[in-house]
Amino acid sequence: MDILDSLRQAPSAELYRLYLAIGKMLDDPRRILEILQRLHLGMAVNYVSDHPLGPPAQGTIVGLRQTQAVVQDSATRRRWAVLYAAIIPDTASAPDHVEPVSPPRMQREEFFIGDTVGFTDKHLSKRVGIIVRLNAKTASIAVNDSDGHSRVSYALLRKIIDI
Repeated sequence: MDILDSLRQAPSAELYRLYLAIGKMLDDPRRILEILQRLHLGMAVNYVSDHPLGPPAQGTIVGLRQTQAVVQDSATRRRWAVLYAAIIPDTASAPDHVEPVSPPRMQREEFFIGDTVGFTDKHLSKRVGIIVRLNAKTASIAVNDSDGHSRVSYALLRKIIDI
């Protein structure tokens, strides 16, 4: 008996418990960071598409978000937001060890009040906020109402573009 037959025979409450447990594991920031560290823009990947039992789809990473990557499908050229857990990096076509090229450091002139930006805080947590003030060397970022503002150097900020 294969796993799908076993799942079909399982009670709904047990399936729901399994669904919640798997969801918590996939949303674990350590697991996301582990996958995210192996990805870069322009990288060819295979990913699990809407047909989970079919063969993986192929695409190229065109954007990296907090919990998802934006992947352009090779066959249809459409862009999809794909959870990091669904991505299978294509290690066969990649060179053995390529050092990722770091993007150029951002300057003050590239930011405006109201821009959505991301940064890594002093506790190594990824944070997202909105610029509320531009200072000479840092930007004041409103992360959320309860945390107040963070002052972050422009070189450490990344613009967030939502598609």
